[in-house]
Amino acid sequence: MQDNDSRGDGTSRRDVLKYGAVGGTALVAGCLGGSSSTDRFRVFDPETSGTLPSQRHCNPYNPTQRGTWHPGALIFDRPVIYSPAEVEVYPLIATDWEMADDTTLEMTFSDEWTWHNGDQLVAQDWVMQLQMTLAILEYQAEDGERPHQFLESVEALDEQTVQLNLYDPLTETVAVQNVTADIIGDEGRGIFTKHDDDQWSTWHQQLQEADDSEMDSLIGELTSEGYPLVEDAVGNGPFKVADVGDNVMIFEKYEDHPNADNLNFSEFSIHLYENDIPTQPYANGEVDGAHNEFPVKDDVKNQLPDGHALVRENLSTNKLFAFNCGHDVSYDTPFSSVNVRKAVCHVFDRQQVIGLLEGVNQMFDWAPCRVPGTTLEDGSHDAAEWVQDFTKYGQNDTERATELLEEEGYTLEDGEWYTPDGERFEIDIMNGSEQKHIGVLKDNLSEFGIAMNQEQVDDATFDERRHAGEYDMMPDTSSANGVRAMWELDLVPSWIKSITHFDPEAEIPMPIGDPDGSDGTKTINVEEHIRDWQITDDDQYHKELMWWWNQTLPEMEAMFQPDAGAYNGDNWELDGPDGILHGVDDALYLVTKTDEATMKYTG
Repeated sequence: MQDNDSRGDGTSRRDVLKYGAVGGTALVAGCLGGSSSTDRFRVFDPETSGTLPSQRHCNPYNPTQRGTWHPGALIFDRPVIYSPAEVEVYPLIATDWEMADDTTLEMTFSDEWTWHNGDQLVAQDWVMQLQMTLAILEYQAEDGERPHQFLESVEALDEQTVQLNLYDPLTETVAVQNVTADIIGDEGRGIFTKHDDDQWSTWHQQLQEADDSEMDSLIGELTSEGYPLVEDAVGNGPFKVADVGDNVMIFEKYEDHPNADNLNFSEFSIHLYENDIPTQPYANGEVDGAHNEFPVKDDVKNQLPDGHALVRENLSTNKLFAFNCGHDVSYDTPFSSVNVRKAVCHVFDRQQVIGLLEGVNQMFDWAPCRVPGTTLEDGSHDAAEWVQDFTKYGQNDTERATELLEEEGYTLEDGEWYTPDGERFEIDIMNGSEQKHIGVLKDNLSEFGIAMNQEQVDDATFDERRHAGEYDMMPDTSSANGVRAMWELDLVPSWIKSITHFDPEAEIPMPIGDPDGSDGTKTINVEEHIRDWQITDDDQYHKELMWWWNQTLPEMEAMFQPDAGAYNGDNWELDGPDGILHGVDDALYLVTKTDEATMKYTG
């Protein structure tokens, strides 16, 4: 077997990597550290059917051909590890943080981190990245709007201290969460900007000094340039770039990383395949781990390694029915009426989904509330108690559905429903023809007397029509990675509003749990309610937001799917806090970075 860095035999590792998707991967595994080697942890690339490694870059502001997730989240480190599932912050480059006052967060960087060229990593490296982000946001903001919801400015007090100035008083954890999150692109996954790098420093200076007439072209350049390419990237994480081929990227341990001594293996590789499902390569022993797509269907489980183990078990995705609520759109949809949305959700019979889960999905057997199914299942948050009083749809309650439709002027004649205008009541469902819960709903509604029209459109048309509000119903899949994460300001009042078109000013019946509103109603602004929850940390805001979701129903949860990753425990051992192993997207990368968690070869 050749040495890992050998170039003297006439065939470089880069040549070996270009044999093709299957042959190349097998050859690399055989020659450079396969399943019997302690040398390499091999991971399936979840962006495998996308951009080739040779075209990927580590520019967090450019969303195309990105390598800032894979492999950037491996080769670059971040200030802290924030676990949305556990609402917990773990130290990484930043070893300490505190609120110097109600609106000032100070973070202290370790002096043990260096870039892969040996230069010291300093506070200004991260400050540059945040200042570039804020400059872009400031240019894009409407007059009078905050560029960022909470972060006003940032500066380096010295080489190890970052001062982050906030608009509003925040609790320490909420403050850290907001300043270290993805803001524009993938910048939350690491510190990508080296303050004395000529290109980054030039862009940084231009963003600080450009006038409005120059900003368009400058931002256009920054968000389209592929700098640096992955093969040229100088990172600061536990692994550095060794070779980049067409179907595999190989990284070698950076011996000067603070956690290097805790790793008993020397290489980490990321492998590409023709499709983005890792099950077969993982079952065949071609890779040691995968970031997601687990658990697997029941009929595949016996193919998995004996030591098959999961990570990210507290992360999940929700499968939902999404409605066009009709606010500020010209499309005529029956779902502009909340009672019609409620009626459809009452007709749905979630019990019929049980036989279709196949060991992957789980039934969302709670009232709609925008809380992760995993959290409700384990009862780890008070929300699991609150929802017991909420309206639970999905019970095939045709009597209640009839009452709601009749309140809106719909009529039932010879087993068929008609609109207040006397037209046959027909619902258009855009896409989702192969999704099990959509099929169950269609059957339920047809039996109830509502006509269905299933329409399949291509991805571009689907995206265009949902944003224009030109549909009645559609399926939606939404990450459910933590109680707070599900109510981020750029998610509900921004993204979900942009595809479901709900009115941000809403009246909810009171008290909470009483849909008849015996105490009247309460008017809330969804965005302001979320912001007030973040600022005050008062769970009453959260409870009222859940009740708003339950009574307004822009979407209804039908199923949820644990969004776990996997690794072969026959040869590898991962250990650490639940918040890292089971509560963070990049768990397989993060366990190599911090002494809070460990990864060891044991085969």
